[in-house]
Amino acid sequence: MITGRNGRARCSRHLAIYVCVLWPFEAHSTEETTTVTGNSAWSIGFDADWRARFESSQNPVFGLSETQSDDYLLHRLQLGAEIGNDRGFRAAGQLVSGLTAGWTGSPPAVQDDPIDVLQGFVEQSFSAFDGPLTLRAGRQAMSFGSSRLVSVRESPNVRRSFDGMRASWNGPAGTQADLFAVRPVLPEGGTWDDSSSQDQSFWGLYVTSEVSAGAGLHADVYYLGLRRKDAEFAQGIATEVRHSIGARLFGDHEGVDWNIEAVWQWGTFGDDDIRAWTLSADVGYELTGFPLTPRLGLKIDAISGDRNLQDKRLETFNPLFPKLPYFSEANVATPANLLDFQPSITFVVSQTAVISLSWNALWKHAKEDAFYAPPLSPVAGTASTDGRAIGHQASLNLEWQLTRQLEIGAAYVDFEPRNVAQSAGGRSGRFFALWVQLHLPN
Repeated sequence: MITGRNGRARCSRHLAIYVCVLWPFEAHSTEETTTVTGNSAWSIGFDADWRARFESSQNPVFGLSETQSDDYLLHRLQLGAEIGNDRGFRAAGQLVSGLTAGWTGSPPAVQDDPIDVLQGFVEQSFSAFDGPLTLRAGRQAMSFGSSRLVSVRESPNVRRSFDGMRASWNGPAGTQADLFAVRPVLPEGGTWDDSSSQDQSFWGLYVTSEVSAGAGLHADVYYLGLRRKDAEFAQGIATEVRHSIGARLFGDHEGVDWNIEAVWQWGTFGDDDIRAWTLSADVGYELTGFPLTPRLGLKIDAISGDRNLQDKRLETFNPLFPKLPYFSEANVATPANLLDFQPSITFVVSQTAVISLSWNALWKHAKEDAFYAPPLSPVAGTASTDGRAIGHQASLNLEWQLTRQLEIGAAYVDFEPRNVAQSAGGRSGRFFALWVQLHLPN
C-alpha cells in the first residue's frame, strides 16, 4: 500500500480513531495471515498510516495568493487492506480521511475530505515475455521516475490517485515497463463523493532499465498523453491535447550522483499548436571524509514559456501531475515558464537524521508569458514584464526517522519577491511546517 507524511489532530469527526490532542495516539495493525483453500494459498494484510502536520504561512506564493497569512493543522489517516493468492490474484483497497483545524475560510478538498476511497483495485499477475506481467484495474496511485511529471501528492492531506487500467511488466536487467490509460480523481470535500474527472484523460508508456551495472547508470524513456478541457494559460482558455516524450539518466558512482531529464511536448491548444520543452539536472557529490558526510548538490531547471501570446503557438510547458511540493515545502511556484538555480548542502547528523539547506532563485523563461502559481494558474499582472526575476527562497529541512514506523520532519522557508512578483503586488513571506508520521506495519 502507500505511505504518507505530516499533520495534527482535532476532536473526532467521522472516524472514531481521531483524538483531540496530538499525543497519545494509539494505532493497531494486523499482520499478514495465510490460509490454504483448495489448491490455492490466500493471504490477507492490513496497514495504517497516520500523519499530523502543522503549517504556518505568511504571504504564500510571493504574496500573490488571496490568503495573506494562515496557521492551521492538518491530519490524515489512511487505512488499507489487501487479499491475494499464490496464483497471482490480488485485490487492494485504501480509505483516506483528511481533516483541518484553524484554516482561514473554506479549506480546499485536497485538505479537508472527511472520508473517501483513495485506492481500490484488482490485479492479476502471470508470466509473459521472460518476466512477470501484472494487469490492474481500478483506482490507484502512480509515481514514475523522479516524480517530475507523475507523482503522488504528498504534502496535502489527500494524495493523488487515478481511475483506470494499468499493465506492468518486469523483465531482465532491471527493466520495467508500465502502460496505462486513466483519469485523475478529483477530491470533492464530502463523504464518499470523490470521482474521476470527466474533463481530463491521461495515458502513456513508461520504461526504465539498467544501462550499466558497473557504472551505476540507469535510464528512463517515456511517452505521456494528456487531454484537458478548459485548460488555462496566459494565452487563453481552450481544450488542450498534449503529447510528451522524455528521457532520464540517473545513478551514482564513487560519491557522485546525478539525475538528468529532458522532455519535449507537442499537440494542440484549441486551434493553436503546442511546442514546449524542459531540461532538468540534479547532481551531487558526497564528501565522505568530512564530519556529517556533507553532500553538495545543485539543481538547475530550464522550463519553456510562451514568447508570443498573440501567435498560433503555445510554448508554455505543462508539468502534468508533478510532485508537490516541487521546489520547496512552501510550494511557491509551478514548474512552467521558469529558470531555476538551486545549490544545496545536506548533512547526515546520525544514521536516522538528515538536515539540508538550500537557496533557490527563480526567473521567467519567457518575459511575455506569465508566472504560474500552483497547481498551474497564470498570475494576473505577471505577463509581458520588463524583467524576468520572480524571486528567491532559502530553505531549511529536517527529517528524523525515530523508528522504522515513526518519522518527524520540519521545514522553514523564507522567500523574497523580485521585479516580476513585485510589479504584481508581491511581498516577502515565510513558511513553517512540522509533522509527525506513523506507519504500521513496516
